[in-house]
Amino acid sequence: MNALPLLSLLALARTPAAAESPKTTEATTEASKEPGGRLLLAPKLGFFKTTTPLSGAFFLGAEVGYVTPLLSNRLAIVAELDFHQPNVKGTLSDPQLQADEAYTLTEREMAVLLSAVYRFEGTLTPYVGAGPGLYLHRAKSEAFGNTYTETEGSVGFQLLGGLEYTLGPGGLFAEVHYHFTRVDFLTTGDVNVGGFLAAGVGYRFRF
Repeated sequence: MNALPLLSLLALARTPAAAESPKTTEATTEASKEPGGRLLLAPKLGFFKTTTPLSGAFFLGAEVGYVTPLLSNRLAIVAELDFHQPNVKGTLSDPQLQADEAYTLTEREMAVLLSAVYRFEGTLTPYVGAGPGLYLHRAKSEAFGNTYTETEGSVGFQLLGGLEYTLGPGGLFAEVHYHFTRVDFLTTGDVNVGGFLAAGVGYRFRF
């Protein structure tokens, strides 16, 4: 028997099989990237003008939010606390008065808001949102040498839109709001004291 074929088979058996080429995959792709931090925290400063004769007033606010996994990580749930205090001054004129009487009406408003916000994530992030709110009002009027105070809580809603620019651990943003909330005081009547936040700016941290 010829030993050559047998030796050839033994040699082949001892030869390691050719290593398969490793399959290369992208470690990270746009579709599989983990989103940034989901917790949002932002102080706000702006200017608020109601739809009434009340003057415009500076606006202070703070928000905390959470970017949910819904809608490809674009839907955030945001809670917000707002404060502003417009006023109006004028003169009461009536034939029954001996003379015209100056008055001042100050309407302090605090709002606790909950909104769903859709964010078009990117270096520039436009966003829009809406949601209900609880508005706490206090109207203080001064006339005839006396001060009158009325308080009331009401339910309303807000619409909002803004643009955020990524910078550092968060982003600079500017936004506008529209609020609708009614009061029915003796000094104001039944009226919507909501209105437009003409300009609001801030920095939104993301953790």
